[in-house]
Amino acid sequence: MIHKLKQHPLFTLILVLAILGISGCKTVARTIGNPVITPNHQAAQSLLDVARHQLDPASRMLAASFADIDNLSQSSSFGRIASQQLVSSFAAEGYQFVELLLRNNVYVDQRQGEFLLSRTLSDISAEHDADVVLVGTYAVAERNIYVTARLIRTRDNIILASHDYAVPYTPDMRRLLRPERW
Repeated sequence: MIHKLKQHPLFTLILVLAILGISGCKTVARTIGNPVITPNHQAAQSLLDVARHQLDPASRMLAASFADIDNLSQSSSFGRIASQQLVSSFAAEGYQFVELLLRNNVYVDQRQGEFLLSRTLSDISAEHDADVVLVGTYAVAERNIYVTARLIRTRDNIILASHDYAVPYTPDMRRLLRPERW
């Protein structure tokens, strides 16, 4: 009976789908306990929990690279990836972000990322038809990187939500925090 089942064309399909499903679960499982990805995804969820009733999923949002609190004109690989990981969580919930990295009419320094902290939010809103921006800062300490992420409504600069969290300062983080990697 099992031999006949193995020869059935659907058996192969089911087997392949099962293997893909198992390997997909392993990929998801690797990100769940990750010391960088997990806190960033939790931060996005916290921001959503606080601001969801004020956010229209159809509205356009922008995200800036998170900036070093001691030098707001500087970011790092960590600042860029932290912002992008929060965006991933928002996108999974159906929120729309304008991708600044692909736009020609926004200045993007390849080494520093996009900065919205130094520009007025009303200008950004007008240029990109964005209702909300995601901004953040980080500070490096001995054992942790302390991060603050905020959702700001562009029409009046009101903070809709803010979340503070920490990421462990590991060897990976030391590498990601180098301001210039070129």
